[in-house]
Amino acid sequence: MGMFSHTPKSNKFEYTPRYYDERKERLEAMKKKYADPKRAEIEARIRGQFKRYEKKNRIFIKTGTRFMLILAVLLIITYAVLKYFGWW
Repeated sequence: MGMFSHTPKSNKFEYTPRYYDERKERLEAMKKKYADPKRAEIEARIRGQFKRYEKKNRIFIKTGTRFMLILAVLLIITYAVLKYFGWW
């Protein structure tokens, strides 16, 4: 019964950074401290507008292609019917 309930031990992960730049850390902290809090909100809103535009554009291309295909098929069928009955 013991062989069915065996659980393996977890592996431990140890990470030691090889290089630490104190100046870079201070600079990032200052940027974060003095950053405009509304900037992230504005960037997210602009990004969202671009995504909506891309999605709208993709949908338009898909529907336009589908429309052209349906139109071509209908024209071919119309031509065949007119040719068959001798009206053309």
